[in-house]
Amino acid sequence: MLKGPFIHLLSFFFLLCLAACPLVLSSAEDGNILFNFLGMFAIIKTFITGLFTGDAYYFIQGDRTVFIFSVIGDSFASSFYYLIMAGIVVLSLTFLFGIWFWKLNERFFGKIISLLGILPDFILILLLQLLVTVVYKSFGIKLAKVASFDSDNMAVLLPVITLIIIPLLYAVKALNEKTKDVLTQDYILTAIAKGIKKKDIYLYHVTTNVTPYLKADMHKVLAIMISNLFIVEYLFNLNGITALFFQTQAYFGYQYNLVIFCLVALFLLYGAVFFLLYMLIILIERISKYD
Repeated sequence: MLKGPFIHLLSFFFLLCLAACPLVLSSAEDGNILFNFLGMFAIIKTFITGLFTGDAYYFIQGDRTVFIFSVIGDSFASSFYYLIMAGIVVLSLTFLFGIWFWKLNERFFGKIISLLGILPDFILILLLQLLVTVVYKSFGIKLAKVASFDSDNMAVLLPVITLIIIPLLYAVKALNEKTKDVLTQDYILTAIAKGIKKKDIYLYHVTTNVTPYLKADMHKVLAIMISNLFIVEYLFNLNGITALFFQTQAYFGYQYNLVIFCLVALFLLYGAVFFLLYMLIILIERISKYD
């Protein structure tokens, strides 16, 4: 019973130590790397003490002191908004092209996604922004916002497209293979021999036997999306968790307490998005079984 809480506590302690590393690593005159082991525990002690005194809840932003929870909530909501939208689209297209239209995917759609998947994220983003700019200058048609300039004019379409492509490529390829395997099973061949409609076979037999593999791969799919989020929020100027994490450090220096809260927020973000997408898969699975 104590195994789970102990692992979480150990993970949090590792997080505290990892975040302190930039502050305790230094270079000696002879070029050797020095690690101040005692200094690391001093930093952790100061942070934990600050949780009780209140000092840990503030960070420096130029010449002013900012309450962390006054900004981290909006950043969390922004990142959650983009991830959950991209996640729902990825799941929808995965069911379509990974299961129900897997032959069409092999012939056409999969090749396009594979081609786009070869491109690094930042190259894909720049190409999308360039495409929107060229279309606007040539035809006067504004397809999408190329970046966010304030909270009232957020770029939505291009960031979501960028977050979708690589996870979709992975998920569709994985489910394609599973769908092929399931279609060769005896119970599917028996259903075909009995004259059951093709759409019913795919909906009630194939889908229910393939979705467990998608649930097992959700950690990988979401991990890819989270890693893409770092680049997406930076290049599209989005006010998300990763932007708060990196840009504040770049402009105002490394602040240990802000790093910890941002990393914890990323873990919570991962957990919240994973839970909702997992529940969506279960809902589709149950509809397929009992409809």
